[in-house]
Amino acid sequence: MPERRRLMPLLPWVLLATLVAGCSDAPRPVKALTPGLHAINQKPLFINSLGMQFVPLPGGRAWVSVWETRVSDYAAFAAATTNGWHAAWFQETTNHPAVEVRWDEAEAFCAWLSQRERASGLLGANEGYRLPTSDEWTSSLGQAQDGDPSTIPGNFGPALKSDSFPHTSEVGTFQSNALGLHDLRGNVWEWCTAWPSEEGVIRILRGGGWRDHAPELLAPGRQLLVAPHAIAEDYGFRCVLVLKRQPQPE
Repeated sequence: MPERRRLMPLLPWVLLATLVAGCSDAPRPVKALTPGLHAINQKPLFINSLGMQFVPLPGGRAWVSVWETRVSDYAAFAAATTNGWHAAWFQETTNHPAVEVRWDEAEAFCAWLSQRERASGLLGANEGYRLPTSDEWTSSLGQAQDGDPSTIPGNFGPALKSDSFPHTSEVGTFQSNALGLHDLRGNVWEWCTAWPSEEGVIRILRGGGWRDHAPELLAPGRQLLVAPHAIAEDYGFRCVLVLKRQPQPE
């Protein structure tokens, strides 16, 4: 596997170090940041109670999770509710993306986390989590790359021979895009919600997954239309956060 395509799993302090270091050649100490809204070198960052990290989309429409929702995040929801979910058999650490999650379960996770953090005071009454719209997901891509998926950093189907992962990879394993977001292409398909909200029998998945190698499935604009109760070992999700405030410089 080409070394340029794979990074060590991105731990929270790595992202913070990147934000703080800026253009300096020498590493600088990074203080531990508590959950909440921060501005580091004029770069906004929100850390929630589960350690999930969010950065804003251009224009401030929404804050997007840096990673796909992890096993550790979703397990906290499952333990606090009657969800009864368990990680997939092939996932060896809690830093893998949560899979085998239906659309309504992803929505329920967002509602649970919103309520939990409003109750703790971390979020305001008019702030909360939800699934991204398909348009927001497209905006998260930034300048998306077309062409051969094997030239794009990501966890794709074994037929491409572009990585060494037989199933999911830990979040943050591959290089981020220009917005600092990981795994928008490959690893797991991500649930979206239509905008404006519409009732119906079809839901949208974006991004492709670890099983996929066909260019048409991995194209930046591809939308996979499935029933909301569909479930698979390569279906997961990424949250967006709606905030009504601005970070203060630190």
